[in-house]
This record gives sequence, C-alpha cells and structure tokens, in this order.
Amino acid sequence: MLMHIDGNSFYAACERVYRPDLAKSPIAVLSNNDGIIIALNAECKALGFKRGDVFFENKNKLEKSGVVIFSSNYTLYADLSNRMNLIYNRFTPDVEMYSIDESFLFFPDWKNEDYSALALTIKKAVTMETGIPVSVGVAPTKTLAKMCNKLAKKRGGVCDWNKLNQDEELGNYPVGDIWGVGPSKAAFLKRNGITTALGLKNYPLHLAKKHLTITGYRTVRELGGVPAIGKVERSDRQVVMVSRSSQSPVYDLDDIILALTSYTQEAVKRIRVEKLSCKFVSVYLMTNAFSEGDQYFNQCSAELPYLSAYLPEIQETAIELLKRIYRPGYKYRKVMIGLTGLEKNDKPQYDLFDNHHEQVKRLEPLMQALDNINERYGRGTLQLGCGVKRRKNEELGMRNEGAAGVALPWEMKREYLSPRYTTRLQDIPRVY
Repeated sequence: MLMHIDGNSFYAACERVYRPDLAKSPIAVLSNNDGIIIALNAECKALGFKRGDVFFENKNKLEKSGVVIFSSNYTLYADLSNRMNLIYNRFTPDVEMYSIDESFLFFPDWKNEDYSALALTIKKAVTMETGIPVSVGVAPTKTLAKMCNKLAKKRGGVCDWNKLNQDEELGNYPVGDIWGVGPSKAAFLKRNGITTALGLKNYPLHLAKKHLTITGYRTVRELGGVPAIGKVERSDRQVVMVSRSSQSPVYDLDDIILALTSYTQEAVKRIRVEKLSCKFVSVYLMTNAFSEGDQYFNQCSAELPYLSAYLPEIQETAIELLKRIYRPGYKYRKVMIGLTGLEKNDKPQYDLFDNHHEQVKRLEPLMQALDNINERYGRGTLQLGCGVKRRKNEELGMRNEGAAGVALPWEMKREYLSPRYTTRLQDIPRVY
C-alpha cells in the first residue's frame, strides 16, 4: 500500500504560514521576474484568475480584487518542503519525493492497519508542525493514489481506494485527468470511445501496449490495482545549466561577473549534491532579443584538465570565458553557465604526473563547510569571488543577495518577495 501526499496550493500556503492575517485572503504567486501567475489558492481561483495569467496584464484587476501578490520565494518553499518530508519519514522510511510539494510514501501490506486513520494522522501532523494543508490519497498503485488525492481535496483531505465503490469512481473520472495520460493520448482514447478511467481500465493490454506505448500499458495495469510504476530512479545528469534574466539591462562587466559567480556557485552546488564532477565549462552571454537596439549573443567553452567539482577553479574558468566574449556597449539581459561532461566522482581518473588532485582533496572540507552553511542558512549566505564592486555596494548600503536594500541590476525582478522566515536570521518572525 502507498500514499500520495500533496501540499494544497503549496506556494500560496507557504506564504500564508507566517502571515496569519492572510488566512482567508486570495493569494497569487508569480514566476521569475514577476512574469506570470504560477500558483494561486482557492480564494484567488474563485475570483476568476488562473495559472498562466500574465501579471502585467492583470495587475490592476488583481489589486482591485484584493489579491495579495508574492514573488517566488523558492528558499522558503524548499525549506518547508524538506520539513514536510522529514515528518513523512517518521511514519515510513521509504519516501519518494516526487516534486517540491508531492511525495509518495510506501508501506508494507499490514493486514490490520487502518490506512485511512494513518493518513489522517500524517495529515494532522504536517498541518500542525508546518502549517501547510495537505491531501492524502491511499491506494495500492501510484496512479490510483494520485487519483484518490484529487478526490481527497473535496472529501475532507483523505481518500482511501479500498473504501470506495471503485468502478463507480472510475466511471465518473475523466480519462484526461489520469496521471500519465497526456492530451494526445486522451484525444486518441476519446476517438475510440474511451472517456473515463473505467473504460481505460478495461482496455485490452495488448492494444494499450500497441497504441499507448509502455507508459500507457503500465497505466492500464495500475488502474486495475496491479503496481507497474516503481520508484523513480533519478538518472545521472548530463548537463547543468543555470541562468536568470536580469530585471533591467546590464552594461558593466563587473555586474555581469557578479551574476556569473552566483550562478556558478549554484551550478556547482547541484553537481556536488549528486556527487558529480564536470569536464567542460561553458558561458553564454546575450542581450534581449525583444528589445530595441543592437543585439549580441555569444558563447565560449573550455575543457578542464581533469574532472572537477571544486568551485574556485570552475568559477575562475567561467570568469575568464566571460571576459573573452564580453563586448562593451550592449544592453545585456542574460548570462548563463553550463557544466557538461559530468561523471561520478567516486572513481576519478588522475594524471600520473600532476598532484593537483591532492590539493583539491585537502580543500574538500572547505567546500563541504561552504555547502553545509548555505544549505542550513540559505543560498548565498557564503559566496566566493564577489569582487570589489560588491564591497562598494555594501559600503553604500545597497542590497546584495541575502541582505536588505536596493537590488543589484542583474538580480531577478522580485518586487513582492516575502522574507526568508526560516533560513535568514534577520527574517525570523517577531512575536509581540
């Protein structure tokens, strides 16, 4: 038996945890650079807004409707997500984090266990300890658990497949809403007279494999109560790319270097988490193709002499590449770092005549300390190679990443960003 647990309106719920005054307020969360609405709660949906609405086109309407707007605060969302998964692990050691707000919990087939009661216990624990409301679907397969989770949102937050009139529920469930059935497959099924989950459950397996591929075949089996989709095994990355579009045009090379150092640190963090090292470093620099004026795009790559996950040397290489392709006078909008040639670093191939790896090995505790501090206190708490301009900004009281004040030009536009309540000391809520 397994459970699928989903945070209800997760981003909006995270913003409301430390704002009890917004308990019944409509909330909308915006994408990077405050572009579009990517999340909204039920109160906001009831006003007619939906995911994907362009923010600037709806800004006045949102404000007139009393919608509280937030820029994406991924540091806060990730921390609350980790706390939720820690709670899940108290109830079972077998937890698959499917996305930032969804997890699958795997349980043995206990004969005397009341899974509905257990699901309700987990739901109450998460809400009490994190403030995030969740819904829980209980079923023998992933596909049915996802379906039960959707049903649970309108049935008190918990739905157990074994306590339902199963064929009746499947007969009322649209085939296009089934997990794993995309628009093209749904259209094919409807052309063949299959419009509900019950119809797909009864679809012959040999035809499912022929017309719906192996994914559709597994879905049919899962609807019949036969587990066919196991735990997702994360395959090793082939490439890591990190970039952001700046909120305003950037002309100065030093400002672009500041952005690049921040993105390089994030890229290296990602490969270190997965115990990977890179062989190639690429840097991309571009203007805004949709703005007036001269356009410029360029890219430069370099091969490292050996596989590396050591931030200082990767960052030094990236900055040198940026200097090669930078041209003054352009209104730059985006700089991007790419790490390729990724391999596991547990069995590296060293150069017989170069002992550089010994130096990197000695410095590994330093890198580990950097990773641990940034993991605990939030991305950007410690950074390398911030440069003279960054220190000048601090002297002037300007904002750097992780401090309060005026945003640097290369930072994302986040005019409605909430505090990092759980990862930055100065943002800890005060109780009066």
